[in-house]
Amino acid sequence: MRRLLWLLVLLGLPAFALSATELFDQVAQVLEQAPWEARLQGRIVTPNGDAQEADLIVKSLPEKPIVRIEFQQPDALADNYVVITPDKVYNYLFLTNQVVVYPREKARIEGLGFDLSRMGDLRKLGEEGEVVWGEPEKTTFEKRPAWHLVGRAPDPDASGFARVEVWIDREKKRPLRTVFYDAEGKPLSELTWTAFKTAGFSKDDLVTFPPDAEWIEKK
Repeated sequence: MRRLLWLLVLLGLPAFALSATELFDQVAQVLEQAPWEARLQGRIVTPNGDAQEADLIVKSLPEKPIVRIEFQQPDALADNYVVITPDKVYNYLFLTNQVVVYPREKARIEGLGFDLSRMGDLRKLGEEGEVVWGEPEKTTFEKRPAWHLVGRAPDPDASGFARVEVWIDREKKRPLRTVFYDAEGKPLSELTWTAFKTAGFSKDDLVTFPPDAEWIEKK
């Protein structure tokens, strides 16, 4: 066995392949170190099935954990935002000045045909059996060394998607791009991380709503 390992080293080949779980653990270590803000751009599907340009600002407070998604595009969702907590998902709708609240296990983001809250923890999707991940493969993404992973959902009807692809920066261990597909192979969301920075958010910065907003609780 030792001779085989030395042979692999001499040939420049890895002795052990990196698993999807190990890679997601590395990404989690990076994203859980401090609060951060990222910009995601691409396309998302609306409830009527149309794919529209998307521009989102994602703010994360890992210690709680709390995630806030602020919509810049599509125009129909501009100025809407979503706050995702361990127990509930809060949808703030700008045009109606309403906060629509869902239990976390029945999470829904108003105005979308795909629940973006499900893309927040790709590792968890694998742990809970919603996605079966293949082995990471080395590639490049926009000239950067990257890992490429493909995951398949054993039960697309329950998951809301059939397949997911993700690209991860090999050096910085941060997501670069995520694409979810339906059973017919059509993209439900295609989002590229175009900016990333650490920040100094508090819970009050993220879980805040207009004082005159109407609250609607969904069961």
